[in-house]
Amino acid sequence: MFFKDIIGQDEVKKRLIHSVKSGQIAHAQLFCGPEGIGKLPLALAYARYIQCTNKGEEDACGVCPSCKQFSSVMHPDIHFVFPIYKNEKKKKRLCDDYIDEWRKCLSENQYLSLEQWLSYIDAENSQVSIYADESREIIRKISLKTYESDYKIMIIWLPELMNPVCANKLLKILEEPYEKTVFLLVSNQPDK
Repeated sequence: MFFKDIIGQDEVKKRLIHSVKSGQIAHAQLFCGPEGIGKLPLALAYARYIQCTNKGEEDACGVCPSCKQFSSVMHPDIHFVFPIYKNEKKKKRLCDDYIDEWRKCLSENQYLSLEQWLSYIDAENSQVSIYADESREIIRKISLKTYESDYKIMIIWLPELMNPVCANKLLKILEEPYEKTVFLLVSNQPDK
């Protein structure tokens, strides 16, 4: 996703681009609003722009190695957290257990709704959450050294579905993150 692909939100895009150009990228940012307005695509475009090694004035280049990795949703310094359901039969307990489905789903529809995601992973009637075990994985991932970029980026989609235990474990790291770590929280209901 590129900034140019996002309909509207010109002022927000300008502010995000300016933050990167000025080197004042906030360590935690909340992208919020009703479903369908393009919060996730905006967070994805922003993450791409941060990691791009040949930034343009208004967008990522799309051709550098970082952009190519990002196009396949496989950049080593960008991590995703999203609601899942625990599938004990298939031993799927963490977001990484669903990462192939996430990549494929995102490549097909970046204006993703929760219902579409649940349908994609066959979880329509299941209880979904970002479970407590995920906090350990988040902390582990952001403690790693960056592979190719200056920043590690953690995109948390629908943090309002985070288990309270998981949320409590992440509070300290959100308040005092590791250097050059960016959390992008994409929420439909930020009051939760």
